[in-house]
Amino acid sequence: MVTLRQLHALATLANTGSFTATADALALTQSAVSVTIKELEQQVGVVLVERGRTVRLTAAGKTLCETANRVLADIHRTVAGLRSVGELQGGRIRVAVGPLTAATFFPRALALFRARHPLVAVDVLDVPVEQASQRLAADEVDVAIGSPGASPALATVLRTEPLVRDRMHAVYARGKAPPAPAGGRRMKWQALQHAEVILTDRVSGQWREVFLQLSRAGVALNAVQEVRLYSTALEMVRCGLGMTLLPAFAARHLDAAHYDVRGIEHGDTRWEVHWMMRAAAATTAASEALREAVIEALGSR
Repeated sequence: MVTLRQLHALATLANTGSFTATADALALTQSAVSVTIKELEQQVGVVLVERGRTVRLTAAGKTLCETANRVLADIHRTVAGLRSVGELQGGRIRVAVGPLTAATFFPRALALFRARHPLVAVDVLDVPVEQASQRLAADEVDVAIGSPGASPALATVLRTEPLVRDRMHAVYARGKAPPAPAGGRRMKWQALQHAEVILTDRVSGQWREVFLQLSRAGVALNAVQEVRLYSTALEMVRCGLGMTLLPAFAARHLDAAHYDVRGIEHGDTRWEVHWMMRAAAATTAASEALREAVIEALGSR
């Protein structure tokens, strides 16, 4: 009976063109490879390899090699699939998320993931946004969701994937927003220059990128308060102490009974959220399933 060991040897020989190189690739002796190929030829009843100064497959050898490659690839996919199923039957994944992500779309993503994979535990670490990528780089978590920041050192150890690139929105207390522009158009940034703005930690994370973009556009905001927590900023807004800014995915979570939201026309200024993993870490079935749940949660806004 033809064995996988024989098919693997034939496929490797076809790639290397040498019994010596094949032996090195398979961690065997050259004589062991030669015997394996000879046994395979006896099994199928035809010559598969033309031996000489160079080694080439015969027509029959090429035909069998094509089948061998398909069989080996199918087995590899099947084994990988079984391992993935096993990963989703238990285990744990650790996730660091910034405060805005934690308070908006991530709970929905977590609920989707838990409904599909109830045996996989998810540890959530909600941290200041600038710490999410740092915790990931330090191997304290497996995945981070937020802003990768501008650190060159982190850029070399993390791989990132943009999840969303959202427009910014102005948020006011109910009844305090300026009239909406005619024709459903968005406000311009310049309309906010004299507004009393409540900011949330502008020196860290994605806020820093937003303010750099605004600075290049010649827009300076009048910050009357700067706080650490979005919950603090939103309660201040609700009490009429000023207005604040949020990306679209967060603005959609606000209670219309307490807040008015206005879209802003601002060119290339966007709020980005990234999926981050360590560059050297393998993508697991659990992390990929969580990523899919996050994308679905963002899409269902």
